[in-house]
Amino acid sequence: MGRPNKQAIRRKIVGTLLRHARLSAGRSQSELSAALHVSRHRYAQYEQGKRELSLPDLELVAELCGVRLGYFFDDEAEVEDEALEVSHSVAPRIKRKIVGVLLHQARQLAGKSLKECAAMLGISPRRTSQYENGEREISAHELEILAPYLDVQVSHFAV
Repeated sequence: MGRPNKQAIRRKIVGTLLRHARLSAGRSQSELSAALHVSRHRYAQYEQGKRELSLPDLELVAELCGVRLGYFFDDEAEVEDEALEVSHSVAPRIKRKIVGVLLHQARQLAGKSLKECAAMLGISPRRTSQYENGEREISAHELEILAPYLDVQVSHFAV
């Protein structure tokens, strides 16, 4: 089994932090995409962890959202203006996204489709996709079913 793609996990984490900073600042995706001179769709991909922002663009987003640049790199990031701790409000979402990335990678390495995994769990492919995108939390029981099917240990998904 290959190692988790650290870059993909980091993109998901930064994407989650981007979204949190934007919402905490009361800004819209359209507003930030205009400031970055990209489409709203492209900006949404940054928040979803599908694309990486350049450092200058990340600095601009930090400035527009009232957070320091280190917010996107610190283990215990805080939105300074509102003193909201990420460890309490965002950490569960970050963990969900990391588990989703690990699930997606394990599924691809095992050569299984979303449909096949969904059938194994008795759920819809859409729900399986939500697990992989970190939109919905997958239960420990479902991971116990999928892990052997994907030829990994359940501990592979430990975050």
